[in-house]
Amino acid sequence: MIPSRPVFETWDVDALLPCGLTIESRADDLHDMTTDVSHRIYSMGPDGAWRGQSHDAAVSAVDQGEGSANTIKNVAISSVVGIEKYAPALVESTNAITGLVRIIESGDLYVTDDWTVLVREKMMSPAMAKLMMLAAMGFQDQLNPHLMALGHADHDLGNFIRSQIKVMAPDLPELWDDRAAPQDVTTDPYSDERRGENPTTGREEQQRRLAEHMMGTVVDKSTTTENGKTVTTLRMLDGSRQEYTDAHRGGVGDEFAMYSDKGILVSTRVTNADGSTTTTLMRAGKSPVVVTEYENGRATAVVDGVSVQVPGSREVAQALAGGGMAALEPHVAEGLPYLTPGQAETLKLGAKAAGPALTILGTAVAVASAKSGYDQCVAGTTGAVSLVGDLGLAAIMPESFGPMRALGATTLGTLMFGTIGSAIGQAVCK
Repeated sequence: MIPSRPVFETWDVDALLPCGLTIESRADDLHDMTTDVSHRIYSMGPDGAWRGQSHDAAVSAVDQGEGSANTIKNVAISSVVGIEKYAPALVESTNAITGLVRIIESGDLYVTDDWTVLVREKMMSPAMAKLMMLAAMGFQDQLNPHLMALGHADHDLGNFIRSQIKVMAPDLPELWDDRAAPQDVTTDPYSDERRGENPTTGREEQQRRLAEHMMGTVVDKSTTTENGKTVTTLRMLDGSRQEYTDAHRGGVGDEFAMYSDKGILVSTRVTNADGSTTTTLMRAGKSPVVVTEYENGRATAVVDGVSVQVPGSREVAQALAGGGMAALEPHVAEGLPYLTPGQAETLKLGAKAAGPALTILGTAVAVASAKSGYDQCVAGTTGAVSLVGDLGLAAIMPESFGPMRALGATTLGTLMFGTIGSAIGQAVCK
């Protein structure tokens, strides 16, 4: 298995070979002891004046004990063979992981308990943040093969010893089918309990977590009051910033604005007097996408003058939660996470504030998926009418989600659409 980092740090793999010798020695001692007892019992037989059923019972007991001791000795000797065979690989991978983690954590990166390489929560320039993110990705690519090797070596050793023990415990399940056996703490390298390897799955999860960490980690906060409004500004690890305006009118007029690491406005969100919210997604060189969601959950988007119905935040949130996109938000199923100005003001440095980012992501996904449904249902009557041929996430978010964009188009698409449910993919014009 691949243990968690705290468990890994308790492992003393260098003691494996000496431990094997100790096991063999103790097995020999047990065998010698039972053999000696057997000889003594036999010597006390008929010519030694011990006769009758008690002696017969004693002989039967020592015969059984000697047989068990022989079995244990054979298991011990075989196990030592397995230790000698597999321990070197376990030691090699352990030392490689320990050395690499030491290098990683000598600078502005760190490794989590489940072996994900992240950037430390500190103020840095956007250029440095991007560099650190690329460094994290590079080190992750170096670390993962060592984790795979560790998992293989530990599994092979455990499986070998288990196969020897099955002589005494024939009902012992196979290692891959034993739910009580230790499990991998990370999905990279095993995709299932039968060791079906699919490193891509785990790698995408690590990339998603890094992206969320970059865009959702607060590294600086400031609060100002002007014209009766309180504005809380959060600067994120990736260099972007989020501004929350408290209008002090019971939520009415509260605003949220998100800026890219270059200071370009990406999105705004305003709470209206009727309880609806209006989210505006900026597009370079094009008119903004305006999404209005009402208290009943109905939502509409206006793109280049065309109005279409899109999934509401609750549908988007449930789909995103199903795909693991909103793991940072405990109540995501109740609707897309969104911080209030009051919540933003209480956040501490290093805290996660991914809510607004995921809100914008969900809105963009809803609008992008609405395009195909709208085009399909209007094609027969309007012909040339469409929502803009290049309406996609890259067009909607030209400067936002820098970390996700840095992962590449394939990963970006996987993160946003890979496991999003049918609620988002459904046709919206029927």
